[in-house]
Amino acid sequence: MGYIFFALGILLLIAIAGFISGSETAITGSSRAYLYHLAKKGDARAKKVIALQKNMTTTIGTILLINQIVVYLIPIVSTLFAVHYLTPTATALMQIVIAILLVIYAEIFPKMLAIQFSFRYALFIGPFLKVVVAFLQPVISLLETCAKLSLRFIGITMTDANSGIQLDEELRGAIEMHSAGANDEETVQKKSMLKSILDLENVTVSHIMVHRKNLRTVDISLSVDRIASELMHCPFSRIPAWKDNPENIVGILKAKTFFRELRVNCNKIEKIKINNIVTPPWFIPETTHLIDQLQNFRKKREHFALVVDEYGGLQGCITLEDILEEIVGEITDEEDAIVTGTHPQSDGSIIVDGSTPVRDLNREFNWNIPEEDAATIAGYIMHELRKIPDTGQVYILSNFKIEILRRQRNQIGSVKITPLLTQMVDDG
Repeated sequence: MGYIFFALGILLLIAIAGFISGSETAITGSSRAYLYHLAKKGDARAKKVIALQKNMTTTIGTILLINQIVVYLIPIVSTLFAVHYLTPTATALMQIVIAILLVIYAEIFPKMLAIQFSFRYALFIGPFLKVVVAFLQPVISLLETCAKLSLRFIGITMTDANSGIQLDEELRGAIEMHSAGANDEETVQKKSMLKSILDLENVTVSHIMVHRKNLRTVDISLSVDRIASELMHCPFSRIPAWKDNPENIVGILKAKTFFRELRVNCNKIEKIKINNIVTPPWFIPETTHLIDQLQNFRKKREHFALVVDEYGGLQGCITLEDILEEIVGEITDEEDAIVTGTHPQSDGSIIVDGSTPVRDLNREFNWNIPEEDAATIAGYIMHELRKIPDTGQVYILSNFKIEILRRQRNQIGSVKITPLLTQMVDDG
């Protein structure tokens, strides 16, 4: 009878050790994002697992403490049993068998099970483990303090959780991992959109704005007939109105407001007072990040803003649609002119207008031209060269062969870009 009780006791201790060992793998291996999803749906067990993950040091400390206590009990019990019932040879054989059982069923087997069913395992153990962690909190806190002091003694200081940059990179890595190997258009588009959302907090409005050179404006001092004609032939719903000089924007003229006023005045255009229907312009600094400007558009319920530099000089304009296009890609309606500024050639090169944004090129052709120091490809070339190149000159920049095709005064009109072999291999 003593043999039976001993065997059952040892198997019970091994089972407890395995259960606790698997708990560590399940808690640490469960996706926090999925747990948050379950918690939002009201799963109380998921909330407990999230709480354990947020206090991971204490959770792991509790698991290790329980596991070590159980593992140490096994040789104690087996030794007491061997002293009373077994010969030295039988004792040695028993210890070998117990060691093998511990490795297989207290370590390998439970961890394999926890990896295979991490969420189910974590949700099952979570409520129980939460109670145990709370009960052993004083002991674990004391052990943690001793461990931190020991680490500090050798020059290591414990810090808090991952920084914002690390979390951002973790999200990017998750996007890349879940879309790895998928070549269908829908998955590639989803990946691009998710990465673009993360980029909103790093990109400023100066990178995607419509430059003042391409800004469609109207002189507010023109006759109402001329202004009406401008509105009729303009593809945009809002036009900045200027006075004295094109950079002195005094208001924003909305086509909808103009034609509504025209109808109110029984189509008598001479009765319309332009100064009374323009709205005040909204100026924003060129250093505003897209995520902030998106929030500002929502708060002000506006879709259009003018961009100025640090001296107050007009730089261009940005719309809500421009920011949305950063996420979903080009949005083209029946009024938009289909001009991409890129012209692929049969030899693999691409002729690009100098005013084409670098971000558009990178997204369209999966290139990696640096975007930090210039918004357009012309600006990037001049920043890298520190001069204005002449027509016909050829340069190698960021693994691209760039030939200057046209220069207009101090501006680069168009260039021919040929990805070098190393760039094409990297993209592949």
